[in-house]
Amino acid sequence: MRKLLVSLVLLTFIGVGSAEEITLKKAIETALENSYQLKASQNLLKSKEYQLKATKGLRWPSLTFSEIFMRTNNPGWGMMNTLNQKRLDMNSSSNFVNMTSFGFPPPTYPEINNWQTKLEFQLPIYTGGKISTGIKMQKEEYEASKLDLERTKQKVIYDVSKAYYGALLAKRAIKLAKQAYKSVEKHYKTAKSMYDNGLAIYADVLRAKVYLMNVKNKITEAENQYLVAKRGLLLAMGLDKVDPTQIEVVGELKFEDTDRTVEYWQNFAMNNRPDLIALRQRVENAKRMADFTKSDLFPTIGAFGSYELNDRKTPFGTDGRWWTIGVALNWKVFDGFQSINKYKSAKEIYRQYLHQKKGFEEYIKFSVYKAYAELQTAKEKLTTAKQNLKWAEEVLKITEKRYKNQMASMIDLLDTQTMYDKISFDLAKAVYEAQIALLELQFQSGALNKEKIGGDK
Repeated sequence: MRKLLVSLVLLTFIGVGSAEEITLKKAIETALENSYQLKASQNLLKSKEYQLKATKGLRWPSLTFSEIFMRTNNPGWGMMNTLNQKRLDMNSSSNFVNMTSFGFPPPTYPEINNWQTKLEFQLPIYTGGKISTGIKMQKEEYEASKLDLERTKQKVIYDVSKAYYGALLAKRAIKLAKQAYKSVEKHYKTAKSMYDNGLAIYADVLRAKVYLMNVKNKITEAENQYLVAKRGLLLAMGLDKVDPTQIEVVGELKFEDTDRTVEYWQNFAMNNRPDLIALRQRVENAKRMADFTKSDLFPTIGAFGSYELNDRKTPFGTDGRWWTIGVALNWKVFDGFQSINKYKSAKEIYRQYLHQKKGFEEYIKFSVYKAYAELQTAKEKLTTAKQNLKWAEEVLKITEKRYKNQMASMIDLLDTQTMYDKISFDLAKAVYEAQIALLELQFQSGALNKEKIGGDK
């Protein structure tokens, strides 16, 4: 959502009066682009991809190039370097070995230079299954990291959706406070008119005036709460440098019920929750780890070879050219029972992960059950709040008529108005809590995604 970010920044600097409208879909899309947490998970996934490629590279031969310069008067090294340069004969040998009995002069142990250019290769042929098992483990870890990324996306969607609904609730509170102000203003005018006509006492006018000022303060408080909620939404969207006054949260605060049973959501979580599937894959990796360590009990076979140039004067010189090729078998016959105990340890770790997986599955089922129960509670509160608002409207109408007919006091009227205002906000809050409870259920079940939550209805 670079376009959104640019437009918001421009609005901030040039002070345009019109604010950028933020829908739930736009908020989610922006958060998925800018979330620091998501970017960190993406970098980790990329790291796992490179680790997989690096592990696959173990199947290929390794080539090593080296260039070594040596100058020595050590007779062993000097004689060997001379031999590698194809310059060793009886006369030159006498410089390093005492051959006076054969008529040669005593050895002088000269300083010998050698430039060695060497290209070596190694190729694994059999490793007891270690390389193939390692590749499978890295591939499984890479796939598990993809699921970790998906779960992170769900967490980002959850956080930004919750912040969005909170902003809608704060915006709704402003509307309710303004409606309350109009109602109390009407009460004030009624009291003043009745006082002017000798039908009410002046205390009624003052009570209504005081109440009106308090409601006005409530409007200011609600507006500030809306700014705070928008700031929180911007942070969830990853736009921490944008002024909250430059956006306007649009949408309707409503609850969309679900008729799914708790068993459905639990089964959905068992089959679809990304972090659970990732854990299952890592449990399988723990099983493979036992096979990986078991390979230390078997021999390894590999091919090797080299080609080298040796020269007394320059690098890449060709006084002497040599090559080597061969096959090697290595088998650690006894290592103090290290390998066998590592294998047993890996098997126990696998069993540990099996228990952890079972515990995590039960925890997820409980989390879904708890979220479902809280959703039922929120739905019941919403139903009660709707009914209470109808009754409060009726009581307010009756009390207004009774006051006008001098059958109720201003205190009664303002108390009734207070009750009505509170119940009105309680209804808005009940809608918010029901929607958040549904959001929590979807998150715990692993059912959150951009299309379902952020899509336009």
